[in-house]
Amino acid sequence: MGRKNRVPPGAPIPGLGTDLPELRQARALWQANRFNDALRHFEDAVRRCPQNLVALIDGSRALGARFEITRAEAMLRQLLKIGGSRPDVLHYAGQSYRMMFRPEEAIACFQKVLALTRDIPDAYLELAVLYERRHRLEEARTLIEDCLKESPDYQEARLFRGRLLRRLREEAAAEEVFRDLATRDGVNPLVQAQAWAELAQSRDRQGDYRGAMETMVRCKRILQEREGPLRREADFVLRHLGCLAETVSAEDFRRWANASRDLPARKAAVLTSFPRSGTTLMEQVLDSHSGLVSSDEREAFARDIFPSLWMSPTTPVPTVAALDQVPVDRLRALRERYFSYMEAALGEPIGDRIHLDKNPPMTLVLPGFLRLLPEARIVFALRDPRDVVMSCFLQYLPLNPNSVCFLTLERTVQRLAADLAAWRRIKSVLASPWLEVRYEDTVADLEREARRALAFLGLPWEDGVLNYRERLRTKVVGSPTYEAVSQPLYTRAIGRWKNYQEFLEPYLPLLQPSVEAGGY
Repeated sequence: MGRKNRVPPGAPIPGLGTDLPELRQARALWQANRFNDALRHFEDAVRRCPQNLVALIDGSRALGARFEITRAEAMLRQLLKIGGSRPDVLHYAGQSYRMMFRPEEAIACFQKVLALTRDIPDAYLELAVLYERRHRLEEARTLIEDCLKESPDYQEARLFRGRLLRRLREEAAAEEVFRDLATRDGVNPLVQAQAWAELAQSRDRQGDYRGAMETMVRCKRILQEREGPLRREADFVLRHLGCLAETVSAEDFRRWANASRDLPARKAAVLTSFPRSGTTLMEQVLDSHSGLVSSDEREAFARDIFPSLWMSPTTPVPTVAALDQVPVDRLRALRERYFSYMEAALGEPIGDRIHLDKNPPMTLVLPGFLRLLPEARIVFALRDPRDVVMSCFLQYLPLNPNSVCFLTLERTVQRLAADLAAWRRIKSVLASPWLEVRYEDTVADLEREARRALAFLGLPWEDGVLNYRERLRTKVVGSPTYEAVSQPLYTRAIGRWKNYQEFLEPYLPLLQPSVEAGGY
């Protein structure tokens, strides 16, 4: 959900004092994707003007976005030391903490804002969202009602109120909110799109599947109007990653494993597949084990580590040859950086535990991950591809190079078919151990599938993993499925695609190889 005052890393922040030439240069470098150069300029600005609030806020957000969280936190401590009595500064600090996976610190900041002033409606919404993620629904409701008393036309807050009403099982009231936002003139198009998506979900729950489909198409059409640059980026990236997955060989994987034998071995695993394939459920079960810690959909590898492996002035796209040429010193440094980033995001040491990187879109970059960590074990989640397609399509997701593939049913099918074909190709040549887990089997017999996965990872059985939902009362789940995974296991999502078979029918031949390969 978009929220007011959300300033992206590298954007100027008004009302906080003098801007600096170093900051303007840093922002230009950031926009040009020269992130390391940009970070140096942000930090130079803070060193030159350590009392400058703009530099501290801007720099902390840029560092946090690159998983340099320890350095970002140091800037925020300095920020709060200087301006911690100002509500606006506390609010910006709270947003920065939220962005860098420090929700408890964010909550503390927003609580202080609201103790000082009622003039920042966004603080109510920020805090309500953080409470709702922890399933503190009544507290979130009180906050959002107070927010709307202060700012009754705040569209994002009204949208969030509708979601709370739905979670509180006040379906009629929730639908009224969503219908008003979807159809009223002057509503922000992205808020309208989310309202249409909520109405589609409501139709689905009511068994009106044609109505759900028609309503969801209205959501997607709004997003399609804004997809241009992201779709071009997605097409470019997927073309080259698909080529990498198609050309990597068993000999490549064996060679990379041999080349890393002199490096200190790390306990690493990946849980991947495709969005809506059951990865969140399996992750929460495994993360309940004392010998494992998981990172939930962090972008550190794909966004930073992977390009650092192969990218150079003469290698503009990832290839097997580019991965072959990674010097051992760079490999060693990037392995350490990867674990450093993950520990920073987790806010705790990994120690002797297995680190599980749960990331559904990582399938196509598995060759790069196994170049970095060939000792890693791969857990791949399977689910009926037809159910996966419908689940992906019937969701609102913020536009990015992955979600842009889900704006039509045809493109959703094409992307899923390509990813699963890539996995079948990769697993046939892997030198690393791999295991497939099926969502349907996990729901039917959680203990059996949990035992299989833990044995594969070399971990002994612990009864506590079956009580994963107890931990979710305090543990925040980053996945969009955080609400569903907190509920008791259910089977109603199995075979859901049959409700939409008339819409899916033209694309079933493209899915058939994956359906057959998965035994569905």
